[in-house]
Amino acid sequence: MSKVLIFGGTTEGRELAAFCDKLKISTILCVATEYGKEVLPEFETVTVSNKRLNIEEIAALIEENNISCIIDSTHPYAYEISKNIEAAIKVLDKSITFFKIKRDSMDVILNDVLEFSSNKEAVDYLLNTEGNILLTTGSKEIAQFSELSNRLFPRVLPSIDSINACISAGIPSRNIIAMQGPFSKNLNEAVIKEFDCKYLVSKLSGRSGGFDEKIEAAKNTACIPVIIMPKTEITGISVEECKLNLEKIYNE
Repeated sequence: MSKVLIFGGTTEGRELAAFCDKLKISTILCVATEYGKEVLPEFETVTVSNKRLNIEEIAALIEENNISCIIDSTHPYAYEISKNIEAAIKVLDKSITFFKIKRDSMDVILNDVLEFSSNKEAVDYLLNTEGNILLTTGSKEIAQFSELSNRLFPRVLPSIDSINACISAGIPSRNIIAMQGPFSKNLNEAVIKEFDCKYLVSKLSGRSGGFDEKIEAAKNTACIPVIIMPKTEITGISVEECKLNLEKIYNE
């Protein structure tokens, strides 16, 4: 039976899964997509699932595998899965250790950027501007930016689902940038210059999501950062704190 259940094909999720594998802790890592599974390394004691789970399915997974520790290392904007994880734990009404990972630099004070509380607010603003837009929020919500399709240069994962989402949103094929991140400041600058982007749209994705490099590149190229702020306050512990806790619990 597994001991640890990790949610998140994020940088943090992969790092924690590798750490559990190193400690030889029986672990299940849940990622959202087949692509998320493909980019993972080979594990010895970590089983990977790429099935999207609802509350009942998460609860069943916990019960069937006698999970004693759950780690939510999903993307900070993945609100639904985070809610489902906590709801599943409450449904079971049993003692389970739970850690929520908070990305580094999520408390950054932003200067010289445009902040919006939703994609819609950002789109409404951008509709009254001119110039190309580098969209770095991913493909999941790209349909909300469809009104800007001809000006939009979305940078998405190099997966069929991501590219199809762009095409469905009316993005010209020549505008689609399919690459695996996170990206360096220099590469961000090169992309902004290559496609003559006047705006860069990003979520507050933290250091591991390459946020700092995006902001720095935008400022160096006079590209205006448009930031979609999180809906709720982001709380939790760091990856390093989580590792220390795992060692205390399972490496005695």
